[in-house]
Amino acid sequence: MEGGWDELFDESYLAMFVPFLDEERTRAEALGAVALAGLEPRAEVLDAPCGFGRHALVLAEAGYRVTGADRSAVQLAEAERRRGDAEWPKLVRADYRELPFPTASFDAVLCLFTALGYLDRAGDVGVLGEFRRVLRPGGSLVVETMHRDRLAHIFRPRHWDRLPDGGLFLQEREFDQVAGTSRATHLMIDADGRRAERSFEHRVYTPTEWVAMLREAGFAEVEAYGGFEREPVTVEQRLWLLARAG
Repeated sequence: MEGGWDELFDESYLAMFVPFLDEERTRAEALGAVALAGLEPRAEVLDAPCGFGRHALVLAEAGYRVTGADRSAVQLAEAERRRGDAEWPKLVRADYRELPFPTASFDAVLCLFTALGYLDRAGDVGVLGEFRRVLRPGGSLVVETMHRDRLAHIFRPRHWDRLPDGGLFLQEREFDQVAGTSRATHLMIDADGRRAERSFEHRVYTPTEWVAMLREAGFAEVEAYGGFEREPVTVEQRLWLLARAG
């Protein structure tokens, strides 16, 4: 995935996914994440990768001192447009494998919406280690992601949605349950017939694997839930992980 990140998260990503993101759900997730981390307004939070800022903007409005970091110039430009003249969130172009922040810079790190899994296992553990590095002692990491058991439960090889402009967004997937990888092709055809196509592979871990990886990355305490209100983990819900730095 090394060479394809910038292509995958370009303007077509915004066109494919933004129409299907619910603002009320986004707000609930953002505020639920900081509540799970035990934060109060004015806490310093890193949202990485922040994408086009949907969670970071909610938290900044709620009074958190949020820094959003993302590798994609396209995503950050959209985040800047949505932020307007507001002071927060701060936006930084950065690769989450090597964050440009001093050690112990943040009270919490948020990694929401299945932003990990584009590397191999060692690479993902390395990213978790970077999140651990920039956390202050006692700080929290919150990860929200798909997990393999849920994907196996809901998997469909093909799916399509109609876009607001009348175009189509089609998804085709292959799921290797032994390797724990999902190979996907996304195809967008807009109302004028223009096409944008992206293919990529994503690694999907079990809850057990996630806990082990977080401990390898140096987190002293790791908890796994089926939601930000600490629901039990099931195949019916995405995975929420809370990890605390020692």
